[in-house]
Amino acid sequence: MSTTMKWGLITGMVYVIFSLITNMLGLQEGGGFSMIGLLMNTLILAATFFTIYLGIKELRDTQWNGFLTFGQGFKSGMGIALIACIISAVFTYVYVAFIDPGLIDRVIAMTEAQYEEENMPEEQMALARQWMGYMMNPLFMSLIAAVSVIIWGIIKSLIASALLKVDAPPVITED
Repeated sequence: MSTTMKWGLITGMVYVIFSLITNMLGLQEGGGFSMIGLLMNTLILAATFFTIYLGIKELRDTQWNGFLTFGQGFKSGMGIALIACIISAVFTYVYVAFIDPGLIDRVIAMTEAQYEEENMPEEQMALARQWMGYMMNPLFMSLIAAVSVIIWGIIKSLIASALLKVDAPPVITED
């Protein structure tokens, strides 16, 4: 198994584990700001940055003799993120469609309760319900998960590549 595949699978499993924990704590349907939600988001960002960092570092140290260009690091980090993206998207779809299909209904009910609490006009609530109908389905939710993992993967790969970059010594040739 390639190093990129190994770290992509590890990163993907980190996303799955954090998603399960978030769902078990009810944070997916909590709405609004919570310290636990902020803590979970911070932990997942740090944990997945760490896995991408370790994957790039392992490639630098084993395949590139301790040297790494920024481009090599970024490409490797994005490979890891792409594998994690696929795992996260598939898991989100399976979770929402089969494991907890009532999640969507609970999120919609919570959102509508917030609208009523804020005294939103009925016309706006109807429009919001229509948009929720488009967006609250397993396929769209897995697409959002995939896009999120890729965007954060770009940021994490850029940072890790900058931190791990080691230029090879110049080659001196005698003419």
